[in-house]
Amino acid sequence: MKIMLYLCKRNGGERIGSPYFIEIFVMVDKKFTEDIVSTFLEGKKIFLVGVKITKSNVITVTIDGDEGVVVEDCIAVSKYIESKLDRDKEDFELTVTSFGLEEYFKMPRQYVKNIGQNVEVVLKDGTKLNGILSSVEDGKVTLTNKKQKDPLVVDFDQIDKTRVLLNI
Repeated sequence: MKIMLYLCKRNGGERIGSPYFIEIFVMVDKKFTEDIVSTFLEGKKIFLVGVKITKSNVITVTIDGDEGVVVEDCIAVSKYIESKLDRDKEDFELTVTSFGLEEYFKMPRQYVKNIGQNVEVVLKDGTKLNGILSSVEDGKVTLTNKKQKDPLVVDFDQIDKTRVLLNI
């Protein structure tokens, strides 16, 4: 909802100066939006990665899927969100997008989804590790690499960020 206020100074009954407008936006609630999407995706192979909302109510919802995301998934999520928000109360712009290949993982489920992929893991100390993501269990990821004889096991707590490396 956008509220416009018309303001000007008055001296008795007489207006002084030019009027000016102040726009006040009612922000869409991020937690509410996350809950809407999570409820819709519950039990599906598609999952919520994140919701961003700007001060001017530009909503960006990012989804990912255990078996990928197709355009129809984005459309279905978008329509569901639209059905749950009231445009008379919140003036918003909505974009539902799939998680990009070059982006860093945002949640553990993305590690599981990418088992078998060549990944780059950046540790909190800045060390970069490359290898095939071979397993994810008990708060740890295992990387195998042709250069190293033994698999490398890394705690999630040590990881700063991880992404799939594209084979070109």
